[in-house]
Amino acid sequence: MFSSVLAMVAAAAAAQASDTTRASREAFTGCLRTFVNRGVEQSMTLDAFRTAYPQQCTAQQQAFRDAIIRREVAGRVGQAAAQEQADLEIDDARLNFSERFEMSLPAAPPAEQQAQAQTPPADASQPQQQAQAQPQAEQPAQPQ
Repeated sequence: MFSSVLAMVAAAAAAQASDTTRASREAFTGCLRTFVNRGVEQSMTLDAFRTAYPQQCTAQQQAFRDAIIRREVAGRVGQAAAQEQADLEIDDARLNFSERFEMSLPAAPPAEQQAQAQTPPADASQPQQQAQAQPQAEQPAQPQ
């Protein structure tokens, strides 16, 4: 029992030591997190965020990309596949933080509901006018 626990701890330590992308990944995601948090605190609009976001953290992104490519090539993956893997991991990180920002925005009603809320319906007074304009139905004759 003790030896199996010791083996699991050793395997976990080896896995952490072999993660050559950890520092660059943490630097990249930390930079993205800082930008997203600042955008939330400053009540940045979605359009402003989408404009500024791609230009953020480019140095950290490049370092992360290089680390991924080195890791993949060391694992005997071709250069093109390594670059594709790097692009996928970067896109995934950026998408995650972009979604975090979008989820932090206040929920806006759909455009149709918003338009209805701003203008009262034109038909609002018609039921009363129609009721007044229609003659009252004749009451059935009561038997005599």
